[in-house]
Amino acid sequence: MLRISRYLKPYMFMFVLSVILLFVQANLDLALPDYLSQIVNVGIQQGGIESPVPEAIRKSQMDKLLVFMSEDEATAVLDAYTLVDEIHPDFDQWVETYPTLAEEAIYILNEDVDQATLDQITQPMAEALVAVAAIEQALANPEAAAQMNSGSDSGFDLSRIPPGVDLFTVLGQLPAAQREQIGGSINERFANMGGAMINQMAIVQVKAEYEALGMDVGQLQNRYVLRVGGIMLLITLLSVTATIIVGYLSAKIAAGIGRDLRSDIFRKVESFSNAEFDKFSTASL
Repeated sequence: MLRISRYLKPYMFMFVLSVILLFVQANLDLALPDYLSQIVNVGIQQGGIESPVPEAIRKSQMDKLLVFMSEDEATAVLDAYTLVDEIHPDFDQWVETYPTLAEEAIYILNEDVDQATLDQITQPMAEALVAVAAIEQALANPEAAAQMNSGSDSGFDLSRIPPGVDLFTVLGQLPAAQREQIGGSINERFANMGGAMINQMAIVQVKAEYEALGMDVGQLQNRYVLRVGGIMLLITLLSVTATIIVGYLSAKIAAGIGRDLRSDIFRKVESFSNAEFDKFSTASL
């Protein structure tokens, strides 16, 4: 077997290339299900919204979120955004993307925000979005407010808030110690929920915020599905190309080794003497 393997030496480059392409093909095939799950989970269920950190948010809504953040978290979040209003130099550009900007100022996520910063502000933003949504729902439903207060030791009863009072303004005026106590009570509820569940709930609120900004969320979803679908198509084409190349190289290597082996065998048989020919039958030769 070792003597035969030396016939592979002239085709070693093609052999190594074939092995590499097989490895690439396997990884491409394994990546397809992941992209398919992204289309289902993000593209369909989440409306094409990938992160609980919104690309834009109304100032009034951001003020509500900041109530449920620590000072350091609020600073990090505000540093990642730029406040745009009617006197901003890029107002005309942004108002086409976010029509609500004509009515109120909005925060727009900076284009130069790095992934480390996004990772830092994702959890505070997600938890604040869910907390604000829960409180707004509780204010609209007294039964939900009573349920939300049950088991809470924050000392703040939502069901006692008089109608017409801006709760978030009241929360913002509370002493820092009491706000931290309320935040701790909310964090206890979040502790029973996984990070993935909180992010999904927050993304629902991000989608609602985009609708409030006047964005076309349907187009946002279509763009995401088309982008990921295009990546899947490209991966499929690369996988098919790798399969074709591997098949071609394998056939070329096999044909070349077979040719060289037959040539050497024929040359060896021709070198036999008449006496050696008499020792072998025709079938053996």
